[in-house]
Amino acid sequence: MEERHLNRARRFLQRRGITPQDLAGFSFMKRYTPVTERHSNENKYGPGLLTLHRKDGEDLVLTLHARHHPSSVVRYLIKEGVPFANLHTPTGQTALPDTATTYRRPSLYLFWHTILCLLAFCLGFYQAGIRGGTDGVIISLPLFALAVYWAYVLQTRFCYLSLDDKGLHVHSMGRVVTYPYEKLMKINFDFAREQQFTHVMEVLEKDCRYHLYYIGRVPRTQLPDICQHLRRAGIDATCSLNPEKRYYGDVYHRP
Repeated sequence: MEERHLNRARRFLQRRGITPQDLAGFSFMKRYTPVTERHSNENKYGPGLLTLHRKDGEDLVLTLHARHHPSSVVRYLIKEGVPFANLHTPTGQTALPDTATTYRRPSLYLFWHTILCLLAFCLGFYQAGIRGGTDGVIISLPLFALAVYWAYVLQTRFCYLSLDDKGLHVHSMGRVVTYPYEKLMKINFDFAREQQFTHVMEVLEKDCRYHLYYIGRVPRTQLPDICQHLRRAGIDATCSLNPEKRYYGDVYHRP
């Protein structure tokens, strides 16, 4: 681990008044639910949750966004000897099926964002071609910006998964990311904080690289099966969300 990464993680904790010597352990990629019997503002869910367990018995809950460099923070805590409290790696591996299994469902959101992306591109070219000159370019720029944004959403917010005997494959429009099982340490599924994108998958590799994927095209009811498959491969896989709910605050379905 490079020194600049260590310093970055150390400063992140010091700004919050925390040193590794103050900690009895930490939990990462796990919900914080001090109030278990009902919904409460004290409960925290979603990706990037880091719970620091202090030696005085208090817990400090932080949300690690990309700008906080979660990989550096986790590496720093482990390097300093702080126990990873919610890491439970299954012992032993069992035989995995040779055939690949794909977990995918249709998505109306995907169709809607595709239409918006194409519409923004077409309107941008139309305005630039009809008006011409500087006026046409100025008017078309916001439309092209919207088209690029929706293209980004299409690539990052509508992933689905497939599993085979070699590894985990994350599919999105235009790319496939593969994680061999032997490189994975922990995986967690939870609801996204953005309601329209439903649920996410957090991936932590054995070198503590952290990745986040929005997997709204994976059926929620199949997430426990995916976890079971990953555990058979020797990976600590957890499913934090309730498959009966459409999103975290859904009160019309079973809690």
